[in-house]
Amino acid sequence: MALGSRSRMPPYDSGVFFPAPATHRKTVQRQDIQGLRAIAVLAVIAAHVLGSPDGGFVGVDVFFVVSGFLITGLLLREVELTNRISFTRFYVRRAKRILPAAAVVLTATVVGAFVLLGRDQGKSVALDALYSALFLGNWRFAAQGVDYFQQGTAPSPLQHFWSLGVEEQFYLVWPWVLLLVVVLAARFTKWSPRRVRLAGAAMIFLLTTASFAWAMVETTSNHDFAYFSTFSRAWELGIGALLAFVPRLDLSALMRRILAWIGLVGIVASLFIVSSASPLWPAPLALLPVLSTALVLLAGVGARDGEGAPWILRNRIATYVGDISYSLYLWHFPIAILLVALIPAGSVAYIALALLLTFVASMASYHFVENPARRAVWFRRRGRVLTPSRAWLPLGSAIALIAVLGAAGHATVRQPETAVAGPQLLASPEEEPPESSCWGAGSLAFPDRCADVELVGLAPSPTEAETDTAGAYACYSTDGTMQTCHYGSESHDATRIALVGDSHAASLLPALRPRLEDLNWSMDTYVGRGCGLVEADVVESDCALAQPEINERLLSGDYDSVLVTSTRKVQVDAATKSNMMARLEALGTQVVVITDNPLLGEETITCTTRVGVTPESDCSEPEPQAMGSEDTNVSAADIAGVEIVDLTDLYCLDGRCPGIIGNVIVYRDAAGHITGTWARTLSPYLVSALEEHVGAT
Repeated sequence: MALGSRSRMPPYDSGVFFPAPATHRKTVQRQDIQGLRAIAVLAVIAAHVLGSPDGGFVGVDVFFVVSGFLITGLLLREVELTNRISFTRFYVRRAKRILPAAAVVLTATVVGAFVLLGRDQGKSVALDALYSALFLGNWRFAAQGVDYFQQGTAPSPLQHFWSLGVEEQFYLVWPWVLLLVVVLAARFTKWSPRRVRLAGAAMIFLLTTASFAWAMVETTSNHDFAYFSTFSRAWELGIGALLAFVPRLDLSALMRRILAWIGLVGIVASLFIVSSASPLWPAPLALLPVLSTALVLLAGVGARDGEGAPWILRNRIATYVGDISYSLYLWHFPIAILLVALIPAGSVAYIALALLLTFVASMASYHFVENPARRAVWFRRRGRVLTPSRAWLPLGSAIALIAVLGAAGHATVRQPETAVAGPQLLASPEEEPPESSCWGAGSLAFPDRCADVELVGLAPSPTEAETDTAGAYACYSTDGTMQTCHYGSESHDATRIALVGDSHAASLLPALRPRLEDLNWSMDTYVGRGCGLVEADVVESDCALAQPEINERLLSGDYDSVLVTSTRKVQVDAATKSNMMARLEALGTQVVVITDNPLLGEETITCTTRVGVTPESDCSEPEPQAMGSEDTNVSAADIAGVEIVDLTDLYCLDGRCPGIIGNVIVYRDAAGHITGTWARTLSPYLVSALEEHVGAT
């Protein structure tokens, strides 16, 4: 569709799917922009593969500004030449520019995820691919960014597609806004072209200002969400769009060089100054890379033959890297994430292979998919029938090849997991352990007896560890409201207990539930995000709304014992916890603190699920490091003089804390959430320790 002109259009819009008449004058590629793209993509790759610089992700912000500048310039040139905007031509051109290479990368990533990460994560990545293909990935990843249960897990190998979502959503709106200005000017006013241009600039200025204002608000109120939000990022493309309205500048080569270098210094500085963890990101901190990029672009407006452009931006290497920057951006992140399933991140082999695969795949993608698809005619008209052209061949061949390689890889890399005997529970940890009881915690409870027991396989399988919860979070609050569930005995003479805490408390439910009936224990749970045994009017947390009601029930005198645990990762003043413990003890309610489990780092957790992992793999950390954060529940228990159940000896041995114990994968993620399988093996030892205190007065 083309609006803004009353002339009759031909039967189809010229564009990238059909042969286009020569209505546009040829534009000369600015080498400095290609150099900017090179700097941006190399910064992003360095951050994700090398882990440094920390602010390398600002390369995306550079891309936003460049994209806004180039696309708006393209639209303005079309308006100047034809007094209209052809939306068919515009969106089809975008499709040819974006979709072919993206389709190949999405396909390869989904296949790679199924091969290297397993079925469950493969399905999740496939859903990510669907959102990304529809350019809605940023909203999916924004929701995951604020999802508590996504914390401590590896990012999706398609998470970088969020920026494409932001761009394409911006371009669903901005061309129509510009068209509105053109239509109003052409049909209802007698504005000169200069006034039309000023009106367009004013419109994008208003949109940019509104977006930046919202970014300031959302960064403060919802920091994680703001990172991915189109509304909080559109102003960056808007800054680039504003630059496209700047008339030809009559500047000396020296002045252009000075502006460009100031901008480059600003971009480089932002790589080391900016951090995604900063509460001021993306607004206002993103102003540094955005305005710095704007200076570099401004320095080249109206320049002839790269006049004033620094050599670092226009040398042949920089311009080539800029040419393939889109493919580099698409390929680097899936390779960086999926390769961790084979090689430890940060190792020399990992860095070398990640960089090699990224550049080889990107060059192949650029020369054999991206460029041919962008230049080709995809459909040809034969009479009234549209038929596919040979342009589909490279894309179809690439996808078919990936599928074949994926099938072969699945057969060789991820062999079907061998079923293993599920860990069994002991009636009492004092009994002689049968062979099955040497799984998991039993191997450290009876190290001598289990030393000669040969166990085969891993439980859960490495591909299922992340989802192995055993129903621990079926009654868990994530929205700040109180949820409670009852488990165990219904007898009138049952010992009444309460379990209170966060997700680490909930993860113990698979260890407690199977024994409650036999022990005649009646248990209510008060578990949720940020919850714990704290004074409600002192601590602000995600559980602040529910905490007063939780405390009221705990202090009702209805419970014989209250079991307490929560993650050592979140530090809460021990005094507010000890005060609650003292109040419960004064009522005759026994408080029992269960020491939190160790916290292992991301590399150690990844090690436990890496392709080829075995029970003998060294996936462990020094005990002082894993137990380094203070467990404030224990500190509060010491102050209040209440009982402590410490099971650290079942998690750590000889000064190290493994991620695999007794052929059982202990942790689901790097946030310290234990697997349901491990919780079951922990059951007899946890319950035995609790029996000494529960119900005691």
